Amino acid sequence: MNAQSIKLTAALALSALSFGAFASTYNGECTNQPQSKWMKTADVKAKISAQGYSVGKVKTGGSCYEVYAKDKNGKRVELFVNPVDASVVGRAGKE
Repeated sequence: MNAQSIKLTAALALSALSFGAFASTYNGECTNQPQSKWMKTADVKAKISAQGYSVGKVKTGGSCYEVYAKDKNGKRVELFVNPVDASVVGRAGKE
């Protein structure tokens, strides 16, 4: 294995480790409402952006939306959001 391959392997390993810090760490329930009552992800993204976050991906995780974003200081966070009203019910991020 040459030096470039070793560097690439190390970079991929570090990326995987940093992503793991955001792996669904919220164990609570966000809503018991059916998905037919949930807001569209684009609307949730807009509402969270209006709170000062730079929003990346929004995905469904159990009874929550998981919002991957950066806060106003540029720190990466994962927000656990009630999909009915877009209220933040939990948060994970590197301190």
